Amino acid sequence: MLKVTVRSGTEENEACLTYVKNRLTQLDKAIQQAHTDLHVQKNHLPNDSTLIQQAIERFVEENLTGLRKKIQHKIQLVHYDYKEHILKLDYLKQNPSETQIKLAEQLCAAKQQEEISKYTSELLEKQIIHHKSLLTFDHLPIARVPLFDSIRNIDVQKQFYVQYRQVIEQTQTNMFTLHTQSATSQKQRYQNQYNDKMKEIQHEQHSLPDTEKLTTKMIELIGQRAQIIGKRLKCIHDFKVQTLSILP
Repeated sequence: MLKVTVRSGTEENEACLTYVKNRLTQLDKAIQQAHTDLHVQKNHLPNDSTLIQQAIERFVEENLTGLRKKIQHKIQLVHYDYKEHILKLDYLKQNPSETQIKLAEQLCAAKQQEEISKYTSELLEKQIIHHKSLLTFDHLPIARVPLFDSIRNIDVQKQFYVQYRQVIEQTQTNMFTLHTQSATSQKQRYQNQYNDKMKEIQHEQHSLPDTEKLTTKMIELIGQRAQIIGKRLKCIHDFKVQTLSILP
């Protein structure tokens, strides 16, 4: 893989552009080679092979759907990463002090952690609903107990089985509830941490000299970056939910 040494500013953008152009050239060559290989393989088919070709194309298209969605998802993430990187550069153009740079990173990190915990909780709830619909007692590997079959009294056997089933189902419910409560608690904890951090910063800003305060432009850029972070994590969350919805 091509490695590019990045130094700063304009050189960084030019290096990235050069890297992208080189990768596109490599991909174009790979596509051309794939077309050539496909043409060779088609020539090996019988003359009356229209149905075979259609079947192959349909098979490939169906199996590429998942891959195409993954690629589109990664492209979206690259766009968000690029936008966030531009906002970082714009922030540095405001000539912030080391403290102001550190403050911006702390705020964005807190926002990211808050969003991650929120979407983790939401995804867990959806996963639990999904798995509960699949993991019914009758489908569990422990649903059948050979020991019960050895009980000759049918009424006693049924009684033991009902009690056993109730215990298993209640345990399963308790586990799901515990996982949900844990995720919800974590989400609330990070929400509180983010809110506390914002209050702390607002208090500090009021007490700082004007020369050390975040400027209006800095606050605006931090807010825009926080929005991009939120959108990026929502994109990841939506992709995971979509993947979950097509699982068997």
